[in-house]
Amino acid sequence: MPTRHDLPPVQRLTDAARPEDLFQGQWQNRRTKLDDFKQYLHERWAEGCTNAWTLWEEIKTHGYTGGYGAVRAYLQPFRTSPTAPSARPPSPRTVAGWILTHPTPCRRASA
Repeated sequence: MPTRHDLPPVQRLTDAARPEDLFQGQWQNRRTKLDDFKQYLHERWAEGCTNAWTLWEEIKTHGYTGGYGAVRAYLQPFRTSPTAPSARPPSPRTVAGWILTHPTPCRRASA
């Protein structure tokens, strides 16, 4: 009597050594509307333009007929990580303290 693991889809899943081994079918290695514009997107990203909407509008003027979502999804891996939060600015109370307190005299090093 066959077990559940004898079924072809289950067997394919259990035999896969890597997730990439599961990819097959009509969508693999298929050209997209974005392929002709990827080099341009890389160049503009390197120049510092990291706004997906702006880049989408630019490639539309060059003949791109796809949607904004495809451009945004393509650019997402370029964003390595969110920008690290900068140092917190001093509170108004701290700044007022700097202004209103008497400065301590600097000690001179004895020679």
